[in-house]
Amino acid sequence: MPALPLSKKAWADSGLLAWSLAAAAFVVAAFCLASLTWDGSYYLLQTLQDGAPMVPHRRWVNWALLQPVLWARPMASAPVELAVIHGLMCSLLPLLSLAACLLMLRGEYARLRFWAVLGILLAPLPGQILLVGEVTPALQLGWVCLAFVWRGCPLRWAVVVAFAAFAMWGLHPVAAPLFFYAAATSAALGFAVAERRTRRRFWTWAALFGIASLAKTAETLLLASDYERANLHGNAWVSECATGLLMTPFAALVPVLIEAVCSFRDSACDAPHNSRRSTLLWSAAFALGIAYTVYPGGWTGSLCYRKFGIFFATPLAFMAGAEAWRRWRGGDSLPARSLLRPALLFALMLGGMSFSWKFLCGSLMEHLAAHRSPVQMQTELPRLERDSALNHWSTTSLSLILQGWNPEKVHVWDRERQQANRCLCICPEDACRWEDKAFKLSWLAKLALPDDPMDKP
Repeated sequence: MPALPLSKKAWADSGLLAWSLAAAAFVVAAFCLASLTWDGSYYLLQTLQDGAPMVPHRRWVNWALLQPVLWARPMASAPVELAVIHGLMCSLLPLLSLAACLLMLRGEYARLRFWAVLGILLAPLPGQILLVGEVTPALQLGWVCLAFVWRGCPLRWAVVVAFAAFAMWGLHPVAAPLFFYAAATSAALGFAVAERRTRRRFWTWAALFGIASLAKTAETLLLASDYERANLHGNAWVSECATGLLMTPFAALVPVLIEAVCSFRDSACDAPHNSRRSTLLWSAAFALGIAYTVYPGGWTGSLCYRKFGIFFATPLAFMAGAEAWRRWRGGDSLPARSLLRPALLFALMLGGMSFSWKFLCGSLMEHLAAHRSPVQMQTELPRLERDSALNHWSTTSLSLILQGWNPEKVHVWDRERQQANRCLCICPEDACRWEDKAFKLSWLAKLALPDDPMDKP
């Protein structure tokens, strides 16, 4: 396949612009406090409470992402400043993954970049607003391994791939099927080449990725926590399917997947590119994406989507592997595809959800400040906020963090739990007695709570 010189490409389709748009969206998300969405506020609260990074379920990459928060703690005038730092740290993994793929796939491999951009930016997009969700960066790092295989497993990129694999291992059990994808792709491409040395290289890496997949699977089965076992159960997937796929911006990705399949078919059949169809499908994706993300209730189910991203990524990985096979078999040139559209869709949707979340945080603070009692219940929020992403157990820790180092009030998500147990539940697994007014947190010692959480002024 002939090289595609940068001078002959539209600048709008360059990998640099795609990466820049993604970086801008992540910076916006960090400053809009997206790291505090759902579990994120609890991660930060526990880190400040214990004076050590929170590392749940052996996902030790969190140590590297949260340690800078503790280093910056003495200089922070408010916890939200530390949340911004945490958000920027969480953004490094997807941005480094995208950069590695774009740098590996240059010259005659540049037209495979399209699949990496779709996989890293769009496949996990509905759940990307949960910056601390470990499954999303693991999925994004998996594309580094795939790009490495498409490129022919060059030795000079082995260190980068080893780092990506190491991080995937310490993020989430989804690393096991991702290693399997890389192993299967590498083994298949080994059959596509005639040169013995190249074939041996493909099959060596196929064996290495295969061993990694088996080892991660064994580790998960033997050492999985109760939380992980519950989430691996089929009922958990079925119960979250409707919320994760029907009540999220996933609808915006359906036209993208249709366009990707049609484009792949056109390429395989040497058919001309249908620009009208492409424009219509991408227009539908942008319209749906914006409609879902600007309204706070439109992306409420995004938390449930995070585990379904791999199913969106699977057909993309298959089509990308098929085009890599075609390239290694010496087939005709692959079609040039725009990187601008997926990158811009990502930037608009993540930016929209981030500004929406910033609005929700401000609204929560406003209603908390106006509340007469030091305890605010979830049912006392206006409907817009009550049915939004604030409808989650972590809103309790969020309400404490947003008030600064000396909060005076607290939001309680689950009234029945408080009433039954007479406990303040920072997390369903972490209940603090109301009588312990410091909540084990010295910087919350001034929070004045009634002895009975149901007391009214």
